Amino acid sequence: MRYSGMKKALLTLLALLPLYLCAQEYDFAKKIGGNTLYFYITSTGGKNGPTVEVTFPADNEEQPWKGFRKPSGQLVIPETVTPDRSRGRHADPDDDDTTVYTVTAIRYFAFAGCDRIKRLTLPPTIRDIGEGAFAGCTRIEYIVSQASEPPRLDESSFDKVNLDIPVRVPAATYELYHQAVGWRQFSEIVEY
Repeated sequence: MRYSGMKKALLTLLALLPLYLCAQEYDFAKKIGGNTLYFYITSTGGKNGPTVEVTFPADNEEQPWKGFRKPSGQLVIPETVTPDRSRGRHADPDDDDTTVYTVTAIRYFAFAGCDRIKRLTLPPTIRDIGEGAFAGCTRIEYIVSQASEPPRLDESSFDKVNLDIPVRVPAATYELYHQAVGWRQFSEIVEY
């Protein structure tokens, strides 16, 4: 009789293990300019060196910020970031990892529903902005993209964002942004 109870408990633990392992979609978090951003390591080396993508904190794609403080005001995505190992999937406050990761992408739904973001700055290292990454960010007043080549995105990356806001892009890149999928939706692309 005791054996069946132990067996049942073990089976329950095994069934819950995948949920525990997937509890967070990020490897580390970092406070940047008053907002906490979450990062997923995409490479620890190779030809592009160590890279990360900005992601959402919760394990629920339908409510990616449930239980977490949403970014607000000015959101500046950094060009590079060093882990704060006191938070995240592999949290270890004693880890002295000083790896500098290049931020190359913004994951799908990363900021979906973060309707308190007013200004968005993207670094020159961003190459991809995922599906619905800024969907529902209805208060964005302007976007600055520092990338000389428009980051890849699709029509839904900025779903429900006012498409009449100014998008500031580097000098001599207007035509590239004006023709790029997703970016061409914006009516006011301005070089700086």
